[in-house]
Amino acid sequence: MGFNGISRLTALLALFSVSGGVFAQLSGTVGPTTPLSQKQGTICNVLNYGGTIGSSDIGPAIGAAFTQCVKTATNGATLYVPPGNYNMQTWQTLDDGTKWAFQLDGIITRTSTTGGNMIAIENANDFEFFSSTGKGAIQGFGYQCRNAGPRLVRIVTSNNWSMHDLILVDSPEFHLVIQAGTNGEVYNMAIRGGNLGGSDGIDVWGTNYWIHDIEVTNRDECVTVKSPASNIQVEQIWCNQSGGSAIGSLGVGTAIENVLYRNVYTNGGNQIFMIKSNGGDGYVKNVQLQNFISRGTAYGLDVDQYWSSEATQAGSGVALSGIVFSNWDGIVVDGVQRSPIQILCADGAPCTNIQLENVNLWSSTGKATNKCRSAYGSGAPCLKSGSGGSYAETTTTITEPAGYTTPPTMTGDLAAGFATNSPIPIPTIPPQFFPGLNPIKPLAQ
Repeated sequence: MGFNGISRLTALLALFSVSGGVFAQLSGTVGPTTPLSQKQGTICNVLNYGGTIGSSDIGPAIGAAFTQCVKTATNGATLYVPPGNYNMQTWQTLDDGTKWAFQLDGIITRTSTTGGNMIAIENANDFEFFSSTGKGAIQGFGYQCRNAGPRLVRIVTSNNWSMHDLILVDSPEFHLVIQAGTNGEVYNMAIRGGNLGGSDGIDVWGTNYWIHDIEVTNRDECVTVKSPASNIQVEQIWCNQSGGSAIGSLGVGTAIENVLYRNVYTNGGNQIFMIKSNGGDGYVKNVQLQNFISRGTAYGLDVDQYWSSEATQAGSGVALSGIVFSNWDGIVVDGVQRSPIQILCADGAPCTNIQLENVNLWSSTGKATNKCRSAYGSGAPCLKSGSGGSYAETTTTITEPAGYTTPPTMTGDLAAGFATNSPIPIPTIPPQFFPGLNPIKPLAQ
């Protein structure tokens, strides 16, 4: 399921699509610039570079296949890990490849506790990381070394690339980190982590990224935008007993703009969506958060610029402006203990132009409040109109919104997260990631 003309057309349609009258946030096409077929003239099979199925350490064979084959190919190449089980204890940084692919059809299992990244892709251009069967996976067995081992995959300062149809399981640290770079696409993936913090699903910063059709289970970030970032589009996301998606945490010099999340389904976990900071400076602007459905979360729509889990940063606060929440339907566990709508903005940088449109959030207890502080906009009773200075936190008691409906369920909804002291099984990639919508691109078979 490599790049082809249809893939580029899909990206263009996403770029120019309209949802609720708001243009999508991509600034151009994403993904590899040449088709996968042009990278398959040279196949760099790890079994030809010292690797064996059942290997105790496939890392050196991956590195050798990259340096001796991919890097020397004159017109594109594919690094291939065929079906089978492989242990890995020597992490690999694959740097500076152009017009290449990494086809992972086997299962790689972590067996070392060394920190860093099991697989780091750096400075790649025209690159594709994928499984042709949808069964390729990296098993981190994080329960053996919680928050004391490697991240599974890190993509660093790479351009025109994609990652898809892969499964990432139980990283000791984060699962997928996208660090800077441009024009990337991540899709059709399942990520399963333990039920604790430090198990981030996808963290992304950079320019012009499209992330779609992802399932995440963990107790930290689902799909979260970090700073600096611009033109990020995230859609058809299933946070299935996850910490929930977010922007942040934010600090000094924050620069985030032109972000679109839409069609996000959250089953259980921490929050529906959160913007989080504690001090800092800079800006977050022009953010659209459309079509969110949720069930059984602790927090709902949560803007918290006094987030106690983050050490106080220098600065008077990150300025939030032009944030639009539209078409939300969901229910929190206890709407008095944790307000389903909470917009607590920095006194030193009050929020402006915060808009809630058709946001219908309620509580399982039948009682709820809204909370606001130094926040200006419309659509919630605690928001003040116009703009102005800081004001103290206000709490407003609300009744069930007239537009609230019982959120739907999805086949595969988990009742609880995974234990932190035992193995997490490798799942299959689900057929859907948002109720009633098929994946934007077909799943690998």
